[in-house]
Amino acid sequence: MPPTRTRTAKRGAPPHERSVLPNGLRVVSQAMPHARSVSVALFVGVGSRHEADGEAGLSHMVEHLAFKGTRAYPAPGALSEAIEACGGTVNASTDRELTVYSSRVPRTRADRAFDVVAELVLRPLLRPADLVAEKPVVVDEIRAYVDSPSDHVFALFDELLFGTHPLGREIAGTPRSVRRTTHADVVGHWRRWYTPEHMVLAVAGAIDHRTVRRTARSWFDRAGSGDGRAYGVDSGRRARGRKAAGISPPRPTSAGSVRVAFRRLAQGNLCLGMPGVSRTHPDRWALDLLGAVLGDGMSSRLFVELRERRSLAYDIGTFATSYADCGTVGIHAGFDPTQSTAIIRAALEQLERVVQEPVPLSELERARAYTRGRIELRLEESSAVAAWLGTGESLLPRILTVEEVVERLEAVTSDDLLRVARAYFRPSLARIVLLGPFRGRRRVEALLAA
Repeated sequence: MPPTRTRTAKRGAPPHERSVLPNGLRVVSQAMPHARSVSVALFVGVGSRHEADGEAGLSHMVEHLAFKGTRAYPAPGALSEAIEACGGTVNASTDRELTVYSSRVPRTRADRAFDVVAELVLRPLLRPADLVAEKPVVVDEIRAYVDSPSDHVFALFDELLFGTHPLGREIAGTPRSVRRTTHADVVGHWRRWYTPEHMVLAVAGAIDHRTVRRTARSWFDRAGSGDGRAYGVDSGRRARGRKAAGISPPRPTSAGSVRVAFRRLAQGNLCLGMPGVSRTHPDRWALDLLGAVLGDGMSSRLFVELRERRSLAYDIGTFATSYADCGTVGIHAGFDPTQSTAIIRAALEQLERVVQEPVPLSELERARAYTRGRIELRLEESSAVAAWLGTGESLLPRILTVEEVVERLEAVTSDDLLRVARAYFRPSLARIVLLGPFRGRRRVEALLAA
């Protein structure tokens, strides 16, 4: 069966091309003829929300172990040395719904980027000794997150909002779950998820789609590549027969929930948030712009009012996440612990303001231009374009062009902002996490109830 191929060109946007190989691998690319780089990213459709309780952190562990050795680069550090020797970089990341392996190289060495990404995803050695050696490294990584209050407060908020659902867990798992991971778990996870039908290859830069497609097909022409038989663990049947965990939508905890985590810190950290929307929800675009009005950029309301005018916080802004079936929105801040009451009250006042008053057209236009500009400037880099293509192909019904996103942003009105503010940003919907030298929830609960 020949690969299917489509070409997309939207009103002046550089076209992206798409193919589906006979084995199910989706290939998307965008030519950037004037770029001096090529970025290659392989997206695997598995993340922490697909893990059962006893598997917490497994996706992240597989990502780590891939870098410990592959068939062509069995020695630790050999793969990184190969890519850095040609002036390129290689990286990987695990998220809630995806694991991504990527490389960026000078345009003349695209072959090396394809090689190392294929090695990491299709031909990792996953040796038992490497698992033993990597467990303490991952445990240290988890502890590093906990030791960074500005990061850890978001993990505490996810736990408060989503409870025992996998979206409420730390992506890397817990020290206990990491230590209990077995070699059979690792190999079973890789066999189950690291197959072509679960993958998207996204490439951007000074390269054409025909070359990308031909290279991807060659990966699977190599005898024995990616078949999993080299590991000597018969866990494939067990992995395939188990129902995926975490694919049901979570049930958020009740509005008004509060968590106060005591830490002897010089700074307090706040997450004041609410349930948001999925990545395909039509309100997503209005919520993005409302977030920009409230707390994205130095001219946003939260920054001007709480930092510039009242000096209540150094770090202040909004956040938003979107998943397949749910999301979060809210405000985060780092502040002097003596100002905790003032900053919570001020944040709630700003939420009450957007619920009660329409956003002036001039402010909406500023937020629109700011959001559009960030997208357009970011997509000058081949790595950002590859990420745009791969994320869209993996997680959306189809890849949106920049022009289509701009159209959606342009269609948002002040009435839309008022409507979504009342639906998602009402203070009565808030949940709060405070991290720092604080004790007891009553004062915070009283502020929410006021």
